[in-house]
Amino acid sequence: MLDLKSMQNSHTSALRTPLGVRGRRLAGATLTVLAAALFTAVPGASASTRYQAHSARVCANASTPTVGASSQAMRNAVVCLINAQRVARHLPALHAQSRLDRSAQGWTNQMVSREQFSHGSDFSARITASGFDWSSAAENIATGFATPLEVVNAWMASTGHCQNILSPTYSDVGTGVSSRSVKGSASGPATWTQDFGLPMGQRSPSDNFTPADGCPYSA
Repeated sequence: MLDLKSMQNSHTSALRTPLGVRGRRLAGATLTVLAAALFTAVPGASASTRYQAHSARVCANASTPTVGASSQAMRNAVVCLINAQRVARHLPALHAQSRLDRSAQGWTNQMVSREQFSHGSDFSARITASGFDWSSAAENIATGFATPLEVVNAWMASTGHCQNILSPTYSDVGTGVSSRSVKGSASGPATWTQDFGLPMGQRSPSDNFTPADGCPYSA
């Protein structure tokens, strides 16, 4: 199961996205995509294929289950994987940011402990509370994906999540992970959160929206 939210300049654009690993459905207030589109070949698939071929070599622990390595190793693997997706499409890599890590990890822990898979009432307030002063922010969440590679593949195969990962707007990212799933929302292990942000007063690192416009990308 996946879900996402984004916010820019205090304007909310929310995409509620319940997905299963196989039977996939994507619907939201500002986006509607037929399930078939998630399995259709799209421009840039060759970049995705190249990424798949070497991701396990380039990103340590990409295929390691969450129980097989530390939380920090899992965070590093997810950031490495999404940056591999970005660099393959000529986008600047995102910087791991400790305040966003704190926001994402805190929310991952709350989802698991409360057994509620959602963004809560205001995900941006959580990011602000972490001490990250943002001008644009977004969040991807997922549960039921055991490894970093599995969750990044799932996000990349979903239009809105993929667009967050490949957005030229954001410069920083934080990652949260738990080896436990959100009870009632997934049958497999592990829960994940990624918070994306652009600090207040900084310009977007790129204006290249072409990769995000090509989303989704299937493994």
